[in-house]
Amino acid sequence: SPMISSGINAEYGELSDPKCAKVCSGRTGRGSTDFKAYGDNVFVDIDMSGCAFVSTPTVVTSLEGSSKHWKVLGTSSVYNSSPTGFRVYLHNENATCRSPDRRV
Repeated sequence: SPMISSGINAEYGELSDPKCAKVCSGRTGRGSTDFKAYGDNVFVDIDMSGCAFVSTPTVVTSLEGSSKHWKVLGTSSVYNSSPTGFRVYLHNENATCRSPDRRV
């Protein structure tokens, strides 16, 4: 049977006890997200250690913008998720990175 930790069934992501559920939210900041170049793509590592999760949570992401951000791929694809953070890679086939330290 699946191990249950912090009220979340780790295998199925189901709530086991509503009193034990933990929700944490945050944002990276408009215009100040520290994207790193990865070929013609970018990635960002998100630190969520301040949430104090004891096991890997279910992570939901989104991308906000004012123009053409609907064309970006990867906005909800979470990589290397752990109790303390995760990574998101973004790809826009119509754009290329201008420099490795470009902030978008």
